Amino acid sequence: MLISVKHKFLFVANTKAASTSIEAILADHAEISSPPGPKGKHLPLAKIRQDFKALFDTPGKEFDSFFRFGVMRDPLDWILSWFRYRKGNQVEAPLPPDMSFAEFWQAADWNVFDHTGKPYSQGRIFLDASGNPLADVIIPYHQLDAMLPQVLSALGISATAPRLNVSVIGREAASIPADLRDAVRTHYAADFALYDQLDTINAAGMARLRQRNA
Repeated sequence: MLISVKHKFLFVANTKAASTSIEAILADHAEISSPPGPKGKHLPLAKIRQDFKALFDTPGKEFDSFFRFGVMRDPLDWILSWFRYRKGNQVEAPLPPDMSFAEFWQAADWNVFDHTGKPYSQGRIFLDASGNPLADVIIPYHQLDAMLPQVLSALGISATAPRLNVSVIGREAASIPADLRDAVRTHYAADFALYDQLDTINAAGMARLRQRNA
């Protein structure tokens, strides 16, 4: 999470969605950064609005005056990325090197369900309690190379994002079994519903950003 008062942006860091790479180029342009640790880094927008209420209550610095954006992956790609990351990288909660995706899914740990028993989703990062988007733009991960430069240009920032904190195990080395794909898709139905709206959300958000800077 990064907040720039000067450039009036708020970057919200979704998990396994290039957040480390984007923060590397935005950090020098932000006056406020997230608390240390994964829980601080990946604060949802609703929690950010609450935690930084004093800032957003300041005239001229209202929450809606900041351009709020992040990155979202296709839900199947996202959970598979978590699986590859925890199997191949040095992490606090590694998976056994010989674990299959089916075994990972069956284990149903914190990557699959949150502490309330609901699907551990990407949507919680971007939506309010009623399911309405709090982000102006949610960049689809596969469009990152095309859309991020547009966002940075509109914010008056010239930079190129490095690729950091990527999974050691490549995409070609792991996949979701065909007989599980429907179950995984159903599990993340809410995230797929949001993902399918991104083009509409982003067109309106980018138009507002360009109008703000016109």
